[in-house]
Amino acid sequence: MITLEHISKVYEGAHRVEALKDISLTIEKGQIYGIIGQSGAGKSTLIRCINMLEAPTSGSVIVDGTDLTKLSANELRKARKNIGMIFQHFNLLSSRTVYDNVAFPLEIQGMRKAEIKERITPILDIVGLSDRVNNYPSQLSGGQKQRVGIARALASNPKVLLCDEATSALDPQTTQSILKLLKDINERMGLTIVLITHEMQVIREICDRVAVIEGGMILEEGSTVDVFTNPKKPTTKDFVGSVVSDNLPQEALEHFELHQDWIAGTAPLVRLKFTGQATDEPVVAGLVRRFDLDVSILFGGIDYIQNTSVGRLIVILNGDSMKAKEGLDYIRTLPIESEVIGYVRASR
Repeated sequence: MITLEHISKVYEGAHRVEALKDISLTIEKGQIYGIIGQSGAGKSTLIRCINMLEAPTSGSVIVDGTDLTKLSANELRKARKNIGMIFQHFNLLSSRTVYDNVAFPLEIQGMRKAEIKERITPILDIVGLSDRVNNYPSQLSGGQKQRVGIARALASNPKVLLCDEATSALDPQTTQSILKLLKDINERMGLTIVLITHEMQVIREICDRVAVIEGGMILEEGSTVDVFTNPKKPTTKDFVGSVVSDNLPQEALEHFELHQDWIAGTAPLVRLKFTGQATDEPVVAGLVRRFDLDVSILFGGIDYIQNTSVGRLIVILNGDSMKAKEGLDYIRTLPIESEVIGYVRASR
């Protein structure tokens, strides 16, 4: 549905700024695709290039088979009807009611009042604002204002919905309701949604795939589950760690004398990660039964990302050193990730 080919954006001036550097991405039809980065990373510039609010300095922007960079101004205006956009700060007209704010883009297109009503009435129902049609923005909560913005973006029956930090100005509970609404719209209307954010929790909640951007470049890209379970770049690890942590708290580590080498009287401290039903046999039970190890669980948890369970454990393999080595070899045969963090004083 969306293909970005070698997109670059340069702002010339007293201080030349390369906002985007040779970015290539493919977003499939019907996906919810997240782009995450810190302030100044280039994510807002990137999403504005998709609808050509920012014309890239070089590269191609192909949406639904059409290269927008090659269109005339008139052709581009028509193409933009297929691309809706919602913003962080809503951008509503304070002097117009909810109904009139949603109707506004259709009025500009010259649509008749009866057609507008037929078009937007079901949309207002979808976003849960049927009872607010005559209210003004000043009479709405932040979440309701964003719902108006979403309804307005949907009024033109777009194929793509761009979300520019759509939940950043909202409290956590309202954020959840807006994300749930976007997921519902995606499933009900088959919309392709591109969502930019600096919050990994937003990515975790609804995105199928994610790209991490920093310094105008894509650092890492993949399915949300893969990026969460196996982040490769330090920036990605920081983002994932803000939501899902598999590290022992420093306070816990202070209780152990951690060694980097396996010396007499120590036992391996092992981090385990597993996705979905990674193994038919419980790992801890297998280690106890097969190798007579006393497995101390120091940390554990399960998260759900895109309906996939992601589990994490940090354990000590206490027992005979040869048996512990056999246990490590056994772990490495399983379809899970494992890492020896170090070695601590054994409890037996």
